[in-house]
Amino acid sequence: MKKIGLMSLVVGTCMVLGSWAIAADTVKVGCAFSLTGDYAGSGDNYFKGVEMAVDEINAAGGLLGKQLEIVMFDNQDFAPEVVMQGADYLMAQKKVAVVVAGWAGAGADVRAYGKYDVPFFIDDGSQASVDVFRQDPGKYYNTYFMTDVAADQGGSVFNALQKLPYDYPNKKVVLINTDDAWGGEIGEVMAKRFKEIGWEVALHEIVPYGTNEWGPILTKIRRIKPAVIHFEIAASQEPITFVRQFLKKPTNTIISLGWSITPLEVVGTLGRKADGVLGQMPAGVPTPAAPTAEAQAWLDKYKKRYKHDLGVGSFITYTSFMAWAEAAKAAGDAYDFKAVNKHLKNVPYKGLMGDITWGENNTLHAQPGAPIVHYQVQNGELVTLFADPPLTPYKDSKFIKPRWIK
Repeated sequence: MKKIGLMSLVVGTCMVLGSWAIAADTVKVGCAFSLTGDYAGSGDNYFKGVEMAVDEINAAGGLLGKQLEIVMFDNQDFAPEVVMQGADYLMAQKKVAVVVAGWAGAGADVRAYGKYDVPFFIDDGSQASVDVFRQDPGKYYNTYFMTDVAADQGGSVFNALQKLPYDYPNKKVVLINTDDAWGGEIGEVMAKRFKEIGWEVALHEIVPYGTNEWGPILTKIRRIKPAVIHFEIAASQEPITFVRQFLKKPTNTIISLGWSITPLEVVGTLGRKADGVLGQMPAGVPTPAAPTAEAQAWLDKYKKRYKHDLGVGSFITYTSFMAWAEAAKAAGDAYDFKAVNKHLKNVPYKGLMGDITWGENNTLHAQPGAPIVHYQVQNGELVTLFADPPLTPYKDSKFIKPRWIK
């Protein structure tokens, strides 16, 4: 298993066969992230939010007088059988009091962890995953989605594109997305919304993960000359190779990468070559200037500790974990799962940017305390253009016309 900066958790702990040796009189908390494989980068960023929360709680005396210790599980590439093993390992064998996961299975995760009562936080916004919850809310009541559903996020991206202070040269859009639940749902809602306002979906390509040769698709794009390309692949190499190959012979086109902008490798690798590219992060903190002093202090602490800008998922895993800790304190016992879940569902948590609540289907719909953040790459870093809600220009940030548009 790949270590990802865990050594500061508890003095004297060590990794043993994929878990931490557990000291006496502690509360065990579970993390189910991709630590190896294609999604290890996002797994690392998800973990950093939990790590910050655990260290903060432990430094303040622990939770209900007990120190917290993390038990790790590697979700690898989210195969259903691996996700099931993670639920049984963390909840049945290690008897953790909570599990925080990244996106991990488009429904298989809800079924696996829903067999137990332990609070389970997941960053899976696919409608396929939420639909599993809807089939039996009583059974899966312990599941909390840390992001809005894909359709709402796609709608937010569409709205942000329409609010840009920019005159599109035509009404043609090209959509590129993966063949999984998330990509498919984003592609469908974007196509629907553009058609509703009279735009032509001139090309809609559905591609598998691992597509890094874009020549045939770019040939079509250069013939179409669309005003917008929206590219939605929840990985890093695909958007990097696409942007690089597009820029060899660009068209007068706004490039929107959606969630694909948020893995650190994307902007980190492309640097200023990506200046002008758009993207979004669900449940994120606006950067480089946060909306509150508390959020700015947290953001500064994050950057000082990890020596890089905010990674995808770090803020919402931190916030969700702290919401769980508050609920456990209110219940008086971290293992009184009925009471903890009741508090999480019924009592808003005051986060760093405002209250957050899990609403319909235990989903963290976009709200001021956990907004959908829309970025543009400027000078090689993510600059917030809009935070939704409200979808209005953010602070003093300004949209800059990409240099490749003539």
